[in-house]
Amino acid sequence: MTQGKEFAWTSADFDRVQSLIYKRAGISLHDGKHAMVYSRLSRRLRETGYQSFSDYLGWLEASDGPEWQEFINALTTNLTSFFREQHHFDVLASFLKSTKAPAG
Repeated sequence: MTQGKEFAWTSADFDRVQSLIYKRAGISLHDGKHAMVYSRLSRRLRETGYQSFSDYLGWLEASDGPEWQEFINALTTNLTSFFREQHHFDVLASFLKSTKAPAG
């Protein structure tokens, strides 16, 4: 079991999740997303009653049921607002102010 974690989590589990989310939704998960994937899918394990990622992923692979959508939702950001990251616009405003031509 991974030290201090509720569920055992291995690189093989992550690789399997990477493969499944890519095949099912065309999403490429960066290798640096281990903690995010663990956190989000741990909720799915709790809700479905599975005690291991291996068992949960095996169940998922063997079905074509509604859990696939839950799996995808767990691993994606579901906010589709164009203006969702205010700090991007703060940086843009600062940049535009710095490039503004002097009044003449």
